[in-house]
Amino acid sequence: MAFYLYDPGDGADTCYTAYASLADAMAGADSLISIYRDQCDPEWPEYVEGIAVYEADSADAPDEGRLVARTVEHNRIERPDDVDEDGYSPSEDLWFDSVDYYVDYKMEAA
Repeated sequence: MAFYLYDPGDGADTCYTAYASLADAMAGADSLISIYRDQCDPEWPEYVEGIAVYEADSADAPDEGRLVARTVEHNRIERPDDVDEDGYSPSEDLWFDSVDYYVDYKMEAA
């Protein structure tokens, strides 16, 4: 039995990385989220929502195993009412000139 991290942004034929423990797979997933966070411009790449960890017996079809963790939205901040004409919100100390909300992602047990 192994844990397989699915990376939908890999672009390779096989987007799974095997790990011996769930803790290691989750650390790998957190690292992927950090990499994809750096790609925000200002929006997240769509594939961040597809990061997942499976527990499976076979490396040939890890997605047929049991889904144990997936990405979920975290710390979502909606556009407040105090955004000025330049797009700045003093209450949030954030710029909303080109976005309706800010969000982060984290892994969560399935």
